Amino acid sequence: MNFDISIVGGGPVGSTIAYFLSKRGFSVCIIEKKKEIGYPLQCAGILSDNIFDLNLLPDEFILNRVKGAFIHSENHILNVEKEYDAAYIIDRVAYDKFLSNRATESGVKLINQKAVDFDIENSIVYLSNNQKVQSKLIIGCDGYNSLLSKHMGNGLSTFNASQFLARIDDENIISYRNSDKDISKYVDTCIIEDILPGFLWIIPTTDNLYRIGLFSKDSHKRQDAILEDFLKTHFEFEIVEKYKGFIPIFNEKNILVKDRAILIGDSAAQIKPTSGGGLLIAFDACKIACRYICEALQRDSYEILRGYEEEFLKKYSKEFSYQFKVQKSFNLLSADDFDYLLLKLKENECEKIISEFGDMDEQSVLVKEFIKRGLIFKIVPTFLFKKIGRIFGL
Repeated sequence: MNFDISIVGGGPVGSTIAYFLSKRGFSVCIIEKKKEIGYPLQCAGILSDNIFDLNLLPDEFILNRVKGAFIHSENHILNVEKEYDAAYIIDRVAYDKFLSNRATESGVKLINQKAVDFDIENSIVYLSNNQKVQSKLIIGCDGYNSLLSKHMGNGLSTFNASQFLARIDDENIISYRNSDKDISKYVDTCIIEDILPGFLWIIPTTDNLYRIGLFSKDSHKRQDAILEDFLKTHFEFEIVEKYKGFIPIFNEKNILVKDRAILIGDSAAQIKPTSGGGLLIAFDACKIACRYICEALQRDSYEILRGYEEEFLKKYSKEFSYQFKVQKSFNLLSADDFDYLLLKLKENECEKIISEFGDMDEQSVLVKEFIKRGLIFKIVPTFLFKKIGRIFGL
């Protein structure tokens, strides 16, 4: 029970950083409380094509490829798309297991116990079976409710998320989109006033099966009711499975490094504010952290780990700031305002602009383009000019 590095949490992020470090010659263990990796499913399972720059994604885990989206307000629909497959719908349960197996096959030790306490000055993890794990460094990849993050003094805040796997006939989807484009090539984003600044998504997987979910501040029970009401209003459907989870909210004041402990992924709330997605950001954080961890252990100097936090914030703080501004702007809008917004986007030929500059991972590019073209004040209701202008510092 003595290792160079102990990792708390054996999900995709913990497994990835474990693999990276094991391949560099360190002895690594993963402490994971779940009996089966990947369950329960707590993700929409859609990744941009940037995944291939950050981690391995074998074809066998790709259920579908999409190139665009239909964006729905109450009375209007916007269609945006790339000329290529821009995102991948994956089997997250199988993918998580693959990453876990890759880590253990590289020499990582999997300890199936629950971490209950930490000594981060001496890098000790205490387990639920009264044993302890000694290492030179602890990495927290223990999710939205991270015990290690709390131990480091961080506050935690979350959205709730709920998702159904539902079977829906093709004709229902075609009618809802008012389009006969290939139904498997597009996701749907639906603006519902009750759940703002969250939204509802429809993601095609395989064989008429769709992941239909949302995130908001509502309870999971209330979210289930909203989803069922939405489905009953628009489709004939069969619910196959139900899932629920939590999405951490990024807080720049929280620390990522303290003594001999660092945080990566949901435990660090490394999540896009607008969409709640975070897996690719976490994989990138694994690459950043790996460099500093290797140097810190080789030099036996743990102050070097501060570089991980500084580099991550330098890379992502501005992007997150733009997304928080978008989220804050959405909070000002009613359903009628979103109708007006989508109407004005169509009138100003913004579907082409969104298709060209829209990016799942770097949404600030599109916001900056709208500001540069002076479109912000052409598309928002007049009475909100000043409020939204102040949010974006215009």
